[in-house]
Amino acid sequence: MSRELSHSYGQLVEKAQEIFWIHGFKGISAEELAKHVGVSTSTIYNKYSKEMLFMDSLDYYTLNYSDPFLQQLRETTEGLESLKAFFYSIIEALLNKTFPKSCLMVNTIVEMRNENRVIIDKYEDYFKVLTDSYKVVLSKAFALGQIKDEKSIDTYADFLLGIIFSLSILYKIKSKEELQTYINEQIDFIQ
Repeated sequence: MSRELSHSYGQLVEKAQEIFWIHGFKGISAEELAKHVGVSTSTIYNKYSKEMLFMDSLDYYTLNYSDPFLQQLRETTEGLESLKAFFYSIIEALLNKTFPKSCLMVNTIVEMRNENRVIIDKYEDYFKVLTDSYKVVLSKAFALGQIKDEKSIDTYADFLLGIIFSLSILYKIKSKEELQTYINEQIDFIQ
């Protein structure tokens, strides 16, 4: 007779996302994952695979952390100042541990690189949404006269993508003030 689970699958994904965010996919065993989410190891092996929970954790992260953040960014109206505020809020989230580690998607890219086509598709989609969000704000900056060359918006969006990767490392070794100065200097390149 099979045991009734006390958690919905969504709750399992949410708990799995927490541990994957901290330890990565490779840094956690199926046994540790089962213990963290509160199910038996056989449930991980027979009903929900570690891989399945990881993939759904990436979707959970995007839906619950990234998408709302980016929606707010796209709705801003201050152009380059909006970008500064966006990056400042990321700094705050990293330093006050709202995010247990840097961006889960960045962590996944660093850990998994090109090992799995499904993961590659997930982070390519993620970065497309991110760069498209940057382009929306950069277009507003152009309309405000903050950017001189509209043709540079795509290049600037790619440039801003690199800031996410940089913050994933720099927040561990720099003060809040140093990180904000770094953001200011990066945004000043966009003119």
